Amino acid sequence: KRVPVLQLVHDVPAGSQLSAGDLRTVELSVDPSLQVVPAAERSAMVGQYAVVRMVAGALLQRQHLQPGALLAAGSAVVAVVVPPGAIPIGLVEQSNVQLVFPVENGTPDAAPPPPVTGRVVGLPSTVDPVTGELSVSVEVPEASAATVAAAPKVRLVLLSPGASTP
Repeated sequence: KRVPVLQLVHDVPAGSQLSAGDLRTVELSVDPSLQVVPAAERSAMVGQYAVVRMVAGALLQRQHLQPGALLAAGSAVVAVVVPPGAIPIGLVEQSNVQLVFPVENGTPDAAPPPPVTGRVVGLPSTVDPVTGELSVSVEVPEASAATVAAAPKVRLVLLSPGASTP
């Protein structure tokens, strides 16, 4: 028995609002354990926000969507450049992280800013071909955004899922 379900037409980045053009209907023979969205619910899915990056061709799943915008009020998103090999194992979109500012070798007496807690909202899709660095988008409290953006070096510490975020 085939049923009509929703499939993504193209990639939808985390935080993007789903539009009618992002979806198409496909008919599949579906196992009941597969969590898919019936095509009849298309209008209810349009306007939702992607919680994680969703790739073209994937079947739409409710747990990847939320009704409100990804960025909370009073927060900002900062791109954090991470050197090769410095992304913690297990880091995914929506991970709770702490941003730590290492002391520069030439300035051992200078106190670094205190760590900032944040939430990953975007993972790198490409590596800088020259430096090998990656850019991770992190939601932080708006008051801390300038500190994070101005820091010459930032390290990511993966926190437990229950840790508080901005």
